[in-house]
Amino acid sequence: MDANALADRLFRNATGTLELYAVYLGERLGLYRMLADGEAVTSGELAARTGVAERYVREWLEQQAVTGLVEVDDPRADALARRYRLPAEHVPVLADEDDLRYGTPLSIDLVRTARRLAALVDAYRDGSAPPPIPWEPEGRVTVNRTRFVNLLGTRWLPAVPDVDARLRADPPARVADIACGTGWSSIAMAQAYPKIVVDGVDLDEDAIAAARGSAEQVGVADRVRFSATDAALLPSANRYDLVTIFEALHDMSRPVATLRTARDLLTDGGTVLVADTRTAEEFTVPASEHERQAYGWSLVNCLPGAMDDPDTAATGTIMRPATLRRYATEAGFTEVRVLPIDTDYWRFYQLVR
Repeated sequence: MDANALADRLFRNATGTLELYAVYLGERLGLYRMLADGEAVTSGELAARTGVAERYVREWLEQQAVTGLVEVDDPRADALARRYRLPAEHVPVLADEDDLRYGTPLSIDLVRTARRLAALVDAYRDGSAPPPIPWEPEGRVTVNRTRFVNLLGTRWLPAVPDVDARLRADPPARVADIACGTGWSSIAMAQAYPKIVVDGVDLDEDAIAAARGSAEQVGVADRVRFSATDAALLPSANRYDLVTIFEALHDMSRPVATLRTARDLLTDGGTVLVADTRTAEEFTVPASEHERQAYGWSLVNCLPGAMDDPDTAATGTIMRPATLRRYATEAGFTEVRVLPIDTDYWRFYQLVR
């Protein structure tokens, strides 16, 4: 790539970054949700309905129109008279949190991460970890919520016949969901399998509080219990038919210890299911778009988050299959099966005791 092409690439990347910042504003201020009915509105009408200052709304609508995210009826009309609408085909991406194509959480994640970039520079210099990203104002982004709600109990778990059969059988299966975050993986499993009992654990107390609220809201709190604790501290008497770790193992400073705990929690015949970044089998140049983005997240989020432990494995987002197999073997598992579950973003592993 010559210098001119590289300069052009960086310019386009900056434009894309600023577009995502605008998406963040639209999501956080409720602008997309208010536009989701397809009605054409002026900046004044949208401002009144959302409680946002009209001058800001006007600039935001103009930016959204020139980038093609919203449509404007008559670009030549007076600025205050122009009417804007959200195209129906953009609603799933910008305003429908239950649609698999919902994309605004990515903008929130980027903004949250940017809050600590200055501290990250210092961490890179001394090999430490930057301070955790504050819970407020966004909370932890539930970027995987739609995947769990739409796919976990309808496609992914049914694709593992022995696991699916046990979750449907009697006596009711027990599931431990390690690093459950805001709880949507635990909730989705309970919704799909009405007999099971799920224990969701995560170290983030705020995330666990949010998870409990969501479980109450959807009516599964009687079978889904959340605790802000280390999985290693689960009562030794507890044994689980299924232990899950979804997109979290690569973030852990001691993944082998976590897998060893997961193995120890299993009943006879139980299984551990891990879903993590779908990477290439080995380092290759150039890489796919997904792997390029995964490396970006590793630089600013996943690797720094694991650097606060002097004995950290320092895995980073790019956890290739060979690395996962090595971790599993060190934890005492006898077999690692790559499951035939096809996604662009995760690879699924069944770990056999």
